[in-house]
Amino acid sequence: MMPFSPTGDPDADRVLAGLQEHMERAEEVGRRLAEVRGRGEAAGGHVRADVLATGALNGLYIDPRAMRLGSEALVEAIMEAVGKATRAATEMADKLMTPLLEPFDS
Repeated sequence: MMPFSPTGDPDADRVLAGLQEHMERAEEVGRRLAEVRGRGEAAGGHVRADVLATGALNGLYIDPRAMRLGSEALVEAIMEAVGKATRAATEMADKLMTPLLEPFDS
């Protein structure tokens, strides 16, 4: 990102510097959000889910032994693992976003 050019007005320059810092933090948060993965498991670890910060399911592992649960219990285990993974991804994303909610010095 190109730095703002000084305007000669100290107040305006301070605001522009704060805005630039805020924009740089936003870019860094965006990069880090792309790497967020929430993981969750259920049925004693026989069902595992991986969810992105966007909430999209990125991966699902079902151990063959989980098939013994029956269809309803397996669905519940999948939903539980995905729910845990989604909550984990949301918590990580929220922590990353917190600095962006702080006002920049003006």
